Amino acid sequence: MPWEAFTVESFGQSLAEVAAVVFFFVVGGNIGSFLNVVAHRVPLGMSVVFGGSRCPACGQAIRPRDNLPVLGWLLLQGRCRDCLVPIPVRYPFVEAVAAVLIGSVAAVEILSGGYTLPLGNEVAQGRWWRGVDELLFHPNGRLLAICLLHVTGLATLLAWALLEYDQQRLPRRWSVLVGLTLPVLSLLWPWLQPAVAVPPVVLEGALGSLSPGQAAGLTSLLGLLAGWLLGSLLRAAGYAGPFLAGGLALVGGLCGWQAVMTVSLIGLFLSCCRCGGASICRRTIGRTGIHARRLTMVDVLVAFTLQLLGWRWLAAGTGKLISEAVAAVTS
Repeated sequence: MPWEAFTVESFGQSLAEVAAVVFFFVVGGNIGSFLNVVAHRVPLGMSVVFGGSRCPACGQAIRPRDNLPVLGWLLLQGRCRDCLVPIPVRYPFVEAVAAVLIGSVAAVEILSGGYTLPLGNEVAQGRWWRGVDELLFHPNGRLLAICLLHVTGLATLLAWALLEYDQQRLPRRWSVLVGLTLPVLSLLWPWLQPAVAVPPVVLEGALGSLSPGQAAGLTSLLGLLAGWLLGSLLRAAGYAGPFLAGGLALVGGLCGWQAVMTVSLIGLFLSCCRCGGASICRRTIGRTGIHARRLTMVDVLVAFTLQLLGWRWLAAGTGKLISEAVAAVTS
């Protein structure tokens, strides 16, 4: 009945949903806080695991209550509690961005029961919004694992975006670890890779004998290669920085080569929008050394977030186009 939405039970359920979304955003903000530490320590060769956070100016340990994402900076009014040196606004900004991007992807994927994953996957359970009750009383372990993998990918892209902003180099071991890990994970647990390398209409004739693990591993491997190749070509043409090949390879390893294409197109659109806004803030663009006409890791990060949120529909559209192209060639 229409009035059921205004009952006490419905109101309580709505509060539970809001609390769950807030929880995911808080987790995202804490991840952003950790990534600030990563971006500061990795170029200096310091450990990102051991050693508490300290003020770079006076060296005093940062108190737990001052280390809260965004809120700690606001309570301190943007200054160190001990030496009163200004804390760059970059830190709460990164925490807020991580909260929004990571929190939204985690909330939508988990609370929707994986409905945003491509059609034909082995994880989604049908209905659009399954909510907190399903999460607590009927947890989907596979969906939680997929969401954790996607959140890790987003966090990695954000860390690379920070290193690119600071004009640092991408540690080679980081990109090698991504290249080795994603295909192996897909080979061992095929359900971690909901995408397919090619549409079923093509698989029937050529690759129909592959096991699920082999097909998933092939999808991740082709995605990695497609992302690395496209990123390298864009860099050679002067439209990308040194981080793009690794970023697109990560996207391809997580979501297949089709996602590399959609993320690249969305990222290029965002780059064009940023190019128009760059004329208003030329001093910032000149200081960072990031050219407005280049596809940066920030563009890839935002585009990948949109890709994950709309993966089901983007994959369906891409598959339809490929199937029509194959039918036109073979006819």
